[in-house]
Amino acid sequence: MNIFEVLRRAETGDYIKEDDFNMKLFTENKKLIAKYGIKYDKDNVIVDSDEMADSLFQAALELCDIMGFFCIDTNRIIRFSREELLLAMETAPKEMVLGVGKDARTMRARKVNDGYKMTVCGGCPGTPLPEELFLPIMMSYAAEPLLDIIIPGSLVSIEGMEVKTGGPLEIRATRQELIWTREAFERYGRPGTHIYAAGESSATALGTLAICNDRYMRTSDSHMIPVLSELKTDNIRLARVMTGLEYPAYTTSLMDPIIGGFAGGPEGAAIVGAAAIIFATAAYGVQMHCLHAIHNKYVAVSTREGMWMNSVIGRAFARNAPISILADAWTMCGTGTDELLYETAALALSQELSCLHTDALGATNGVYPNCSGLENRLFAEVVDSAFHQGMTAEQGNGLIRKLVAKYEHTFENPDFGVPFDEVYDIRKIVPLPAWQERYDRIKDELCKMGVEFRF
Repeated sequence: MNIFEVLRRAETGDYIKEDDFNMKLFTENKKLIAKYGIKYDKDNVIVDSDEMADSLFQAALELCDIMGFFCIDTNRIIRFSREELLLAMETAPKEMVLGVGKDARTMRARKVNDGYKMTVCGGCPGTPLPEELFLPIMMSYAAEPLLDIIIPGSLVSIEGMEVKTGGPLEIRATRQELIWTREAFERYGRPGTHIYAAGESSATALGTLAICNDRYMRTSDSHMIPVLSELKTDNIRLARVMTGLEYPAYTTSLMDPIIGGFAGGPEGAAIVGAAAIIFATAAYGVQMHCLHAIHNKYVAVSTREGMWMNSVIGRAFARNAPISILADAWTMCGTGTDELLYETAALALSQELSCLHTDALGATNGVYPNCSGLENRLFAEVVDSAFHQGMTAEQGNGLIRKLVAKYEHTFENPDFGVPFDEVYDIRKIVPLPAWQERYDRIKDELCKMGVEFRF
């Protein structure tokens, strides 16, 4: 990637109004869905069709050619040739060592049936956490040995004052987030663990600039650069790219295709999501990607549409351009509920069997601090079980159909559960008996369904 060439194209590319770009995307994407025969299957959210995956990848490349990457601040199209896009994906890393020393983990660009299971990321991405609970919550994740890497939550206050975007407290919050997350690792003997998407407390380049220091974000950690929906960027995002170029931490993109937005339904959102990954690789030069399917009504990734979209994209890249993709696992419900655990199991199965890694659970869609390490433990255990028992897509789909039936009713009437301190002993950092008993009961249900737990 040549960032200076990207910036030039953002100033000199074809001019278009944002509304016109949106309408063109909607129109052209509909044509590509029909041309390539992309079809959503609500009963089989794990996609095991090579033809469908390959068609999606070709549709995404064609959409990149048609639309380009839109810069909001200049109203210009950043265009890349097909050769530039393919070269960017070919030269993206296929294997990375995340973290240091005994706590280091290897993340690979997954391929179909390559014999590797996902890298499991724990944490509470984007979730606003109160100061007094931030460290205990992060400790609950650090205490889980099956979590390979961890993403922090977001600090919403410092010294009792609200953290405002672009303000001085955004700098302090982002630094404090990493100090406390690192302390959580150290307390559990995991000082070298990779912090994924460091700087969750910041929405601007200020946060990234503030943590480019080994005390906060180490070069073995990563930070995040979003792609705006749909297929857009701006100067704030490009400033983050520039910041990351000279501080050699890993970078990950974030794309949030909206199912039911300008991209269309799940088929169109899948094409746009794949195109966003391609553009982020070429324009941002990231080493990995966070894929977050957003349902326009329910938000949650645990919808049938969200899991299907993630699955077809995962298989498309695994077959055509292997690259490390972490899928967000946002649930509708929160801690203390059966439904959260059912959602967790469904997401774990769908992502592991779709050649994806995971970007952790965002309970309550990241709205409330009703999250804990225990549901992350279940996610990791289900992933481990599916991998070691050699579960097929057909078996996974059968299990997911049963699980969805147990939580789908909450989309219209969510149960957000309770805050962390009502499910965990915040001094011992262990689940309270009622939450542990609920977990044990749901795990026993999963065993009877056919999940062969090893732990």
